[in-house]
Amino acid sequence: QTATGTPGGGGGGGVGDGCTVDKYAQCGGQGYTGCTVCASGSTCKDVSPPYYSQCS
Repeated sequence: QTATGTPGGGGGGGVGDGCTVDKYAQCGGQGYTGCTVCASGSTCKDVSPPYYSQCS
């Protein structure tokens, strides 16, 4: 049985579950518990720190 999104596997270094955040979606901030790795081609930027970060 293999789980999708094996921690530590592959290119991203295993941050989180290996999941990625779509461009223009939230990727960080105070109290945020979701994925913090942006999809290919975008990076996580502070929009209104420390409360909200967004992939762009």
